[in-house]
Amino acid sequence: MLRRADFWKEESEAPLLRLNRSFLPSDEILQKIEDNAEDDFVTNFDHVRIIRLDAERTFVNIKQRTTLMHVLSFLQNEFNSYHQAMSYVAGFLLLTNSPTKVIEKMRQLHQNVLIDYWTEEPVAFATDAYVFDYLLADYYPDIHQHLSKHFILPETYTQKWFTTLCVGVLPFKALFQFFDTFVTNASSTSTNIFLFQFALSLTKHIREGLLQTKNVAVMYQYLRLDSSIPQFDAKLDELAVSIVDKAKDYDLSSYDFVKLREKAYNEKLRSRLEAAKRSHDERKVSITSSSSDHESEEEEEAQPITMKTLVNRMENLHIE
Repeated sequence: MLRRADFWKEESEAPLLRLNRSFLPSDEILQKIEDNAEDDFVTNFDHVRIIRLDAERTFVNIKQRTTLMHVLSFLQNEFNSYHQAMSYVAGFLLLTNSPTKVIEKMRQLHQNVLIDYWTEEPVAFATDAYVFDYLLADYYPDIHQHLSKHFILPETYTQKWFTTLCVGVLPFKALFQFFDTFVTNASSTSTNIFLFQFALSLTKHIREGLLQTKNVAVMYQYLRLDSSIPQFDAKLDELAVSIVDKAKDYDLSSYDFVKLREKAYNEKLRSRLEAAKRSHDERKVSITSSSSDHESEEEEEAQPITMKTLVNRMENLHIE
């Protein structure tokens, strides 16, 4: 997209470019674009409402929105699922890749690295959020205790790091570096371990300010590197680049992530999911025995309380 003749005229105010901070257009980035020409990728799928809305939240011009909608609709059909984070990652990748290349990269991430992250019921993501919680307790127990004391649960702040791959969190200078490092590591290891390294690096970099505040809203601002934090705005690019650079310093090879994920699911999620299922089953029984006059209304209210519902009810979880 960056090579489209009117891209900057049309997209200078695009939500996706909010954290560009004058990094693009960059000759260095343009030279890395492998696709000499964009393919005319179209699909025959009807674009569902959420995909149309996500395209509007990403680009300004109908041309860029349409390209993104075609890509997302194709992926939704192939994955048989959709998650809002897909629009963030695909939108960013479209800046420097053809639609066909973006689909290929998204497919590789979905199948080999972010397995079951981009689903309507992201239990895999929630599990990894608690795996990070264990790592945080090991490395920085003071931060872990501080967040726990204020009931800030890991799935309420790691989503912006893990499922959207920091699109909307990191300024573009650091974001391009993050993607280069993450994709390189993921290609060689087929794991998402770099996400945990990055998360530890980020929490270390914001440690001092985070521990000094007792305001929950401000804590979330620190966790998403919000430029409204005065000390962030002037040096946000420098801070973010340092976070990405230092991530590789965390050697997590001694951890058994298979066992950590089993532990996280069994200790943190299993009982919640089972309780949600019991609640849903009980409500279904209640609906069955209720009068037919109210049946349709109550059925609508009694949708399953699944991990998606539980996660979405957490404070600040919805991606904006």
